[in-house]
Amino acid sequence: MLKKIFFLFSILLIHSTSFSSANITLEKLEELKSKNAISQEDYLFLKDELEGKLEEKHISTLFVNRIQITNNFHVIHRDDKTYIPLKEYFKAIEFTNYTLTNNVLDMSLGLDLDKVIINFNTLKVTGTTPTTFTQKDFFFKDDELFLESNFFSNILLKGIEVDYGKTQVSMTSKYALPAEIAHLFKSQESDLQRKKEINDFLYTNARELFNLGYMRVNLDKTFTKSEGSKTHDWDGFLEYQGPLFYGEFTAEYSIRDGEFTGANLYYPNLKYNHYLEIYGDKGSDSWNKTILFEKDKGYYENGKTFVIRENVPIGSRVELIYLGATIDIGYEENGAVEFSKSDLRSDREYILKIHTRDGQIFTKIIKTTDDFNQQNKGEFQYRFFMTENESSKKVDTDTSVYYGISEQFTIGGKYFKTSEYIDDEYIYVERGGAEFVYNNYFYSNPYTLVLGTEQILTPKKFDNETTFEGLFQIKVDKFKIRYEDGYYSDYYDKKKARGVLVEYNPWDFLRVDYSYQWQESWDDSKSKGAEIEVEINKTFNRFLSTLQFQRDLAGKKSYTANLYYTGYRDYSVRWTNTITERGDDFESTLSIFNRSRQHGIDYAFEAGYSADTKEKFTFRISIDYDNWFNLDINAKDTGDYDISAGIDRVVDLRNIGKPLNNMDVSRVKAITYLDINNNNIYDKNEPFVGDVELEINGEKKITSAKEPTYFHGVPNNVLYNLNPIVRRPGFDIINSTFSLKGKGGGDIEAYIPIKPLFSITGQLTLDKSYTDPTNIYDGIIIRVLDSNNKIISTMIPDFSGYYDISSLVAGKYFVEILSFKDRSIAPIKVEINITYDSLKNNAYELNTYISNHEIKVVK
Repeated sequence: MLKKIFFLFSILLIHSTSFSSANITLEKLEELKSKNAISQEDYLFLKDELEGKLEEKHISTLFVNRIQITNNFHVIHRDDKTYIPLKEYFKAIEFTNYTLTNNVLDMSLGLDLDKVIINFNTLKVTGTTPTTFTQKDFFFKDDELFLESNFFSNILLKGIEVDYGKTQVSMTSKYALPAEIAHLFKSQESDLQRKKEINDFLYTNARELFNLGYMRVNLDKTFTKSEGSKTHDWDGFLEYQGPLFYGEFTAEYSIRDGEFTGANLYYPNLKYNHYLEIYGDKGSDSWNKTILFEKDKGYYENGKTFVIRENVPIGSRVELIYLGATIDIGYEENGAVEFSKSDLRSDREYILKIHTRDGQIFTKIIKTTDDFNQQNKGEFQYRFFMTENESSKKVDTDTSVYYGISEQFTIGGKYFKTSEYIDDEYIYVERGGAEFVYNNYFYSNPYTLVLGTEQILTPKKFDNETTFEGLFQIKVDKFKIRYEDGYYSDYYDKKKARGVLVEYNPWDFLRVDYSYQWQESWDDSKSKGAEIEVEINKTFNRFLSTLQFQRDLAGKKSYTANLYYTGYRDYSVRWTNTITERGDDFESTLSIFNRSRQHGIDYAFEAGYSADTKEKFTFRISIDYDNWFNLDINAKDTGDYDISAGIDRVVDLRNIGKPLNNMDVSRVKAITYLDINNNNIYDKNEPFVGDVELEINGEKKITSAKEPTYFHGVPNNVLYNLNPIVRRPGFDIINSTFSLKGKGGGDIEAYIPIKPLFSITGQLTLDKSYTDPTNIYDGIIIRVLDSNNKIISTMIPDFSGYYDISSLVAGKYFVEILSFKDRSIAPIKVEINITYDSLKNNAYELNTYISNHEIKVVK
């Protein structure tokens, strides 16, 4: 007590003397402490006040997304700023997906697990919008990390309001809270459980040994004027596409030359998204035959450029779309289309819009990326390429296999056997190699390391037989930096090579690429050079403009300006312009074309100017009318021209007389059968069921009990719901959905199970000891459980004890009868097996009775 009085006296003395003349100093405070005039707690309080560190702790009610989380949330007010306890906040919302080690906070936030890292040592934030902070925006105290409220909000919230008067803190979270994520997952789990109980049938094409496909007939008459001389000629070809040997076969035949000029057998959608292609084309004096098996990425890399390649229906026209604008047009050749524009870039999304000859349109997205053959854990990537070398008449082979050991680490092996001209003869050179690919994150910046080696196996004619290559790439904010280095065997012309690539994307519309290359050859000659490319892509309304500057290794500069318009009705306009620093080689082309057929017409107009060629101006018109007539006109300002007109028609060989509604189509073979044993599989002893209505693509048909029902011309790449309607009583589809999607190849065989419906009927009778039957029946429940003891139906008997449970399919059930009113009545559980018998009705009779407080089955 005396100590408290002395402390109050000391404080009064300080205020009456020191503060009246001069502020109290730390020395005087230390003197009071040494004399035990104040407690440790009071000493710290006064010291913080003198040093400007006085804190006010407020206990508040925390609201997040308008939901009260806790009424015991501590915030600190210091130097006119509010500080939020981060760990306490995480604990309140039950967030645990973070680490705080060595003053580095690593968080994975929200449903997408967005990674955000705050380094309090370097004062940097990565993984979110650029956010700067200083030492005043945080402090550590008592194993807690406090963040200034605005800094806290920039990282985690959409907004925050601190009301000291109401002792309330209200936050709106930027990321989904753990409770919200758990609720979402629980809801999805319930949806998945419901979907598990539904039989979802999806039908697609079955590969066939052979089936008739489509034939394209092209006959042209050409009139030409060149340098005053006029000539005329004709040409024609047949192109076929259809199922063969369980793949998709395409062949081309020259009518004029009387010989086949190309053939292709294509197997898409193989395991791990691979495809197999066997093709050949007519060379100068023989056929060039090739086998290719590899992963289907939709593109491949040819040196530093990307080539987009896609298999399409014969006669198709394909738009290459970037940022909503059509930047190129391609036409099918031997069942495929290719785009090899020099401005195709990595890390971009392109769209192929494929127009078939009948006017149908479907799209495919192509995402170009430098993946360095990385694979997911447990996945394989194969490549097998075998081709006949036209010069050596020998077969060259290129094989590789990659396997993902983990999500970060991929290993690969390669083997090459190529025919090379050495010592005045063609001999085989065999090489084998290995490659290791590792990818990870460095402070949320993705990087990739590739190490490879290659050894010449045969022949033993090379002094240096080993090759080593390495690559390192990292993406930091808006930069992508790549370094490559290699030491090569005598098989290659180069002895050493290294290169640096820097890509800078400060904004979505601007990209700057710089590359430097250095090379030393085996003859000791050296070369080096740098390439620079600046590209601007800007969209406004329906316009896309691209500006490009390039300087190649030789120092040659070129400039490109393109304008694309996609808007008015179904018309598109493309205007391309190119010029080099010479200034006398300006080229300009203006193209107008339709994006979809109008009244059966497909057309394109083109005008061009070239200062570097003899013909300054050129004009081109191409028209295709109603899948039978085509016209092409090419004219020059010199008066020269090429005019080609003729027949260009595609027919369905399975139904030549029927107009071609769609060429990229499938035929559907629908069979509705009686699923006697309820296994959803068509068995040979199960009969067809007629009188079932099916509808596909607006066409309705009634199935037959004697033969399959066929739908012709069902467009591919469209998902259709069949929605069968069973017109016969006593049969139905139970808990089933039916859909189909054509992908090309053979027919789609849709075996649709129709269930015979059963019912369990019976009567529960009472013995004479029960004088009030109505009271007993009101308390009886009859439940039907499936073979997994899951309740599928519940009912109560009528006033006479009769019950009827219908819409059951064949299988094992349990019938449970119990009383919830009279607990003295012992329940009963009976197992029954329902099977289909065409000679009997579909009602299973189960009669029961109650006697001496026990339910029994009537035998």
